[in-house]
Amino acid sequence: MAVDVCCLASPTLSMRIAPFILILLVGQAVSAQDKPDFSGDWILVNRSDAPSNAAQSISVHESFKRESVRGTPVDPPLVTLLVERRINGTVHSELYTVGTISGTVGGTVFGGQREQTRFSTSWDGDRLVIEVRYSGRPVDAGAFSEHKEVWSLDVAQGVLLLAVTEKAPGTEPTTTDLIYRRQVL
Repeated sequence: MAVDVCCLASPTLSMRIAPFILILLVGQAVSAQDKPDFSGDWILVNRSDAPSNAAQSISVHESFKRESVRGTPVDPPLVTLLVERRINGTVHSELYTVGTISGTVGGTVFGGQREQTRFSTSWDGDRLVIEVRYSGRPVDAGAFSEHKEVWSLDVAQGVLLLAVTEKAPGTEPTTTDLIYRRQVL
């Protein structure tokens, strides 16, 4: 936002416009964070009910991009999440940009189909939805071909809720509900 310097030369005029500038700046900050804030360190609460491949802890770092590569405003801003999951002593990092669909295509052909992975991250109201789909390859025993996570915050309880749905070829989808509590340092 640009403010004309000549207007600031007059103390009376600058005092009159100061509240409006403040309202504009606060409004921009609020619109950037009108969705739940998942950032922070989270510890799995329901370990005994969780599958062995569930993350024991998750660290989430959020960043906001308010301008395109051409310098034009992006509204709402692009939200990128760096998610670090600690699973059985190993850290797995993923980067998600909300509102995007991406993927990979492998060079090996299985039965006439190329190996493909499709990732999508989107908002469903106040819930974050992360989906991963694999196709065109034989799936190892126990591996999934579709994986969906729905993230939501229960502000009253102070917990992060993850509903994780996995589907292997030829099977019904299974959903696991995971509960994480924010780690206070």
